[in-house]
Amino acid sequence: MGNQQGSDYGGVYIRTDKPFYFAGEIITGNIYLNIFKDGYPGGVVLLKVSGKEKCHWTESYSHTTTGADGKQEQHTEYVTYSGQTQFYQHRVAIWTFNTPCLPVGQYTFPFQFQLLSHLPGSYFEKGSDFQAKISYSVKAEIESYNKSYKNIKHSQPLVVREPLKQNMTALMGQMEVKASTWCCIDQGTSYIKCVFDKNHYLPGDTAYLWADLDNSNCKLDVKRIDARLINYLTLRDKTGREKVITRTIVSQQIQGIGAGVKAVENDRKQIQLILHNKNSQDGIRPSSNGQLVRSVYRLQVQALLSGCTCCNKHPTVDVPIEIVAPVPQVYNQPMAQPSNWNPQVFQPQIVQFTDSTMYLKDQNQQSNYNYPQVPLAPPQPPNQFGQMQQPMN
Repeated sequence: MGNQQGSDYGGVYIRTDKPFYFAGEIITGNIYLNIFKDGYPGGVVLLKVSGKEKCHWTESYSHTTTGADGKQEQHTEYVTYSGQTQFYQHRVAIWTFNTPCLPVGQYTFPFQFQLLSHLPGSYFEKGSDFQAKISYSVKAEIESYNKSYKNIKHSQPLVVREPLKQNMTALMGQMEVKASTWCCIDQGTSYIKCVFDKNHYLPGDTAYLWADLDNSNCKLDVKRIDARLINYLTLRDKTGREKVITRTIVSQQIQGIGAGVKAVENDRKQIQLILHNKNSQDGIRPSSNGQLVRSVYRLQVQALLSGCTCCNKHPTVDVPIEIVAPVPQVYNQPMAQPSNWNPQVFQPQIVQFTDSTMYLKDQNQQSNYNYPQVPLAPPQPPNQFGQMQQPMN
């Protein structure tokens, strides 16, 4: 018979009600099934949810060898390290048609399930010698009973935001240093206290920072004040080997103050740091705390003292913040509605993911489904394709 395309018989589409969700949040959405040709050997409407994490990077090692002629030669060896894990993978039967073939018609299957609360946030970054990815997807699929027919399926990427560790609040830090020059000549003390307006931001937000500087007991000028957003990206391979990539994402400098001078309260220094990565067309990536990919951010304000202070730290305040994933733009695009769309709407299916719903990609579980037998709701009037037509309980 040959390999038949499922699209010859109809199509399926899945859409969540929101483009992104926090870990631990309840996801709602719909599966839309449009079958216009009789004879497809399948009858189980499946909902699949997956989350996976992977990374790889390349390191170079140089060594010198001596040839038979006594000459030394320099060699460079490149080694690639990688890791991958499928940490979230479930599938359940939303509905089964008790017919040998999929019945011709239009159907809407509302669904609801809750994400685990400890899931890492979605992440993707590709550099010249590394790649890091944490991704999620929801998929609707009708598996064929006959392997010569391809499955009818559609998947949607899902953006998962990490739950905020604390409510939005201002942050504060302070530091006092004893300044000296030439390792031993005492130059007094310099003090800095900083207030940061928030503890989490969206890419493109402006971070407002206020710095109180007390240099009244110091003989050295504060030549400038540096503010920067620093990212620490940690990659881990399958053996536990790690690579840490440290980058200054954005920075700004303002004028400092002289020796013996205070700049506090009404005279405090203010810095506005626009959180935009000019070195990447993808902008600032979100915070994420996966097993193989971990991306964390810190805001830092540093008062740079003049003179030779090689043995001393500059007054510095450094606080952790979170970057929240933005709303994906592609989700705002309208969906193409089939002609004469007037589906039969099923009762909402509340899905509970347990150990019994977990699966591996190469497993064949067609005979192990617990088919939900919920009654059909009365046919609903046409509605905009992509909107849930019956409220969830």
